[in-house]
Amino acid sequence: MPKLNLETKNKAQELIKAYLEENASEILAEKINNGVRIPKDGKTLISKKTLDGFISYATGEARKISEKGASSACVGQSIVFGWAVHFFEEDSIEGTLYNEDGTEYKSPKPVAKTKPAVSSPAPAAPKPKPQMSLFDMLDAPSEAQKTPTVPAVSEPEEPDEQDIPDDEDDEEPTEEEKQEVLAELAEEELEIEKKNIPKPSGSPLWQNYTALQSKYPNHILAYRVGDFYEVFGDNAKLLAEPLDLTLTSRDCGLAERVLMVGFPYHAADNYISKAVENELKIAVAESFDEPVKLYEQQTTPSSPAPVDDGKHWVDEKTYIDEDGVVHNLDGETDDEPEFDMSAFDTEALAILDELLGNQIELR
Repeated sequence: MPKLNLETKNKAQELIKAYLEENASEILAEKINNGVRIPKDGKTLISKKTLDGFISYATGEARKISEKGASSACVGQSIVFGWAVHFFEEDSIEGTLYNEDGTEYKSPKPVAKTKPAVSSPAPAAPKPKPQMSLFDMLDAPSEAQKTPTVPAVSEPEEPDEQDIPDDEDDEEPTEEEKQEVLAELAEEELEIEKKNIPKPSGSPLWQNYTALQSKYPNHILAYRVGDFYEVFGDNAKLLAEPLDLTLTSRDCGLAERVLMVGFPYHAADNYISKAVENELKIAVAESFDEPVKLYEQQTTPSSPAPVDDGKHWVDEKTYIDEDGVVHNLDGETDDEPEFDMSAFDTEALAILDELLGNQIELR
């Protein structure tokens, strides 16, 4: 049982800490005790979460499920414990931030930019008119002596021959010209449709999950995330009640949070068996690149076993496909020639491996 460095201030926080110490894995305990390194403001900071922070988080979650306008909500103990695991497990939920030297991080205050005052130039003082002399006054003509000016009248210009419309320009376009115009419009519409094709949305986790789920539409996909297998969307609703799991949600980079349930990987066999007993089909993925294992109810009562996918697994990293080709998931044979199975009867080898309890290893 890991010891957690969490300060408690009341009975409720003591219960949460006791539950975490009893159920947290070593990886989760490491996150709680030492924090998680995250990039922010161009630095690497350490995010540490506290029980005070969890209480604030749980209060917000309770408000989401409370009735509109209600001042309180009744939340089951198991749901609160599920919130606690999710709060300390989820890296996107920030705790108190510290520098790598252990000092608490303070976000830099934005510097207000002041615009320089622009002063408008003062209007120039009008220059005084020069004083006229007696000789200037004698030389200047009087108003009656001034000759009125008559504006020049320009003769109308004759229209240019190029400006005269030609009846030949009003001819109808030919059929070939019409087809060219229609082809250009079709190309423009195609380009507009290409630009409007929606791009994949959501976080990388959500994109991987939905891509795998689409390959197994008749199964409920359980995807490995850290110490848990997580199930999303409508499938989460299907598992929540029969497996007695807490229905919560996760931020997957969409407009709204996605419904989610999860169960620990070390107890996965128990949860999968219970789901199969309830006539549910389960697909288990360790990662996006590894083979998916399928579980469903057998014709005779027995523990759930992977459905035959055409591969004979020699061990957890090596299998033989339908063509008799050996595949090693560790990629240890990248620099070696492909293993030649032509000298072996693959069907007989598979039967022999099952009789010996999966003890054969191909090297």
